[in-house]
Amino acid sequence: MVFDVRAVANFVLDVADMQQIEVTNMALNKIIYFVHCDYLLEKDSPLVGAKIEAWQHGPVFREVYHEFKQWNDSAIFGRANKINLETGELAKATADFDTELAGYLASLVDRYIGFTASQLRAISHRDGGPWAKVWGHDGQSNPGMKISNELIVEHYTPEVRQ
Repeated sequence: MVFDVRAVANFVLDVADMQQIEVTNMALNKIIYFVHCDYLLEKDSPLVGAKIEAWQHGPVFREVYHEFKQWNDSAIFGRANKINLETGELAKATADFDTELAGYLASLVDRYIGFTASQLRAISHRDGGPWAKVWGHDGQSNPGMKISNELIVEHYTPEVRQ
């Protein structure tokens, strides 16, 4: 099952709040990206269905960026919303993670939550990585600068990751 990226963003922010760690928009996008990568590789299924784009400062989920851009480079103190399809009203984006999945996702978030936005950006910019291949186009056209799940799986072998 894939989840709404805004709900995953809120989950990451909740984990950060519990640990009293401030998270910026850039850091949030990178943390979600790396958690998505780990989940994809470990569960052989994507965590989120949102498109991952290669932007100047690394992988970005457009929905997350726009939801939190009002905080600029400052810590985020709000949560992402989405329209409730049944009522048509704006509501906090949530996902029904069972206890086991929530614990697993929290452990993935813990892998990255201690890094600064700059450190996460540097990790995402590693030569030959998915972002670098898309940003540099690798000699091919890539409308929308999409970082595909296939490219992530192709790149992040167990030897590269650990």
